[in-house]
Amino acid sequence: MTLYLFVSASLGLFYILLMCYYTAGWKQLKTFVTPTEFTPTTYVSVIIPARNEEKNITQLIHCLLKQNYPKHLLDIVVVDDNSTDRTAEIVKQFENEGVRLLRQEQLDNNRAYKKKAIDYAISQCQSTIIITTDADCRMKENWVRCIVAYQNKHKACFISSLVVMHPTTSVFQKFQALEFAGLVGIGAAALAHRHPNMCNGANVAYLKEAYHAVNGFQGNENIPSGDDEFLMHKMFAAFAQGVLFLKSNEAVVSTHAASTLKEFIHQRIRWVSKSTKYQNKRITQILALCYLFNLSLLANFIGMFFSPTLLYLFTLQMALKIIFEGVLLRKVTEYVNLHKLIIWLIPEQLLHVVYVVVIGFLGNTRTYQWKGRKV
Repeated sequence: MTLYLFVSASLGLFYILLMCYYTAGWKQLKTFVTPTEFTPTTYVSVIIPARNEEKNITQLIHCLLKQNYPKHLLDIVVVDDNSTDRTAEIVKQFENEGVRLLRQEQLDNNRAYKKKAIDYAISQCQSTIIITTDADCRMKENWVRCIVAYQNKHKACFISSLVVMHPTTSVFQKFQALEFAGLVGIGAAALAHRHPNMCNGANVAYLKEAYHAVNGFQGNENIPSGDDEFLMHKMFAAFAQGVLFLKSNEAVVSTHAASTLKEFIHQRIRWVSKSTKYQNKRITQILALCYLFNLSLLANFIGMFFSPTLLYLFTLQMALKIIFEGVLLRKVTEYVNLHKLIIWLIPEQLLHVVYVVVIGFLGNTRTYQWKGRKV
């Protein structure tokens, strides 16, 4: 019992220090504002891998066509990944407005559909900068302009930017949006500390020549997810000073929260499934310790009905988790104007413990459904 209490308390201390570390990293990032005198001269390709996105693709294309960026320097490329709906048909309606449609060929015995789609699109682009996003995303008019201005100023070879979930009135989606804000904040803070871990392919940009210099997705091409993080890690290994996080309200991309529990579970299993595949084992070790901390919290919750000591330990650890993780969540949500979500902090944190334990286990033991495919 004494050993268990020591281990559990140590895991709690580790988690609190980790949250302080990430909060400091987030605060360290300076907000970037596109200079009013900035004149774009860089040719950019925005690549959108899309499968069965007939409900979303039109709105995204409208957002891209409204970009405050010279039309002759902006290449919009949608890669249709074997859609079975009207996605390709809808995209073709915008071909006269500068939107290109590419068709992804069927891939036999290869589960990395999205990576193959992006790689194929890059092979068909003549641009200097590649920006990727998803079909269900939305962005402001200065999105491309801000990314390019930041790249030009800092000579970045890889840029990760903010992605937020905009919830509806559903409490379930509010919980998702709050939890996701924490993930984005941690990814940003880690890059600020020069120890990158997470990013989101819905809003990343990189030099085409840098992509080729690290051989693209080679080495993890058969892993279904990770088109964003694995590439960032390869870029950082090759060009550490050129891998940066763009903290700017102009460059925020918004996406939808999962509408059903099943969709949410499969999405998170997909994200977690790559947790043991990182070349940098430091990331895997931190994830493992965070998992063990949440597992100990769950064990302490169950044990508190039988032991007053575990009741005190659970109460203290949970309170500290809410406080220190809440500080980071408040700062991130305030920055992206989702500060009202913070009222859900306590119930979200309580559910978060169970969520981490369950999804962490399933993500490393089960397959999942993604875009109508079993992966």
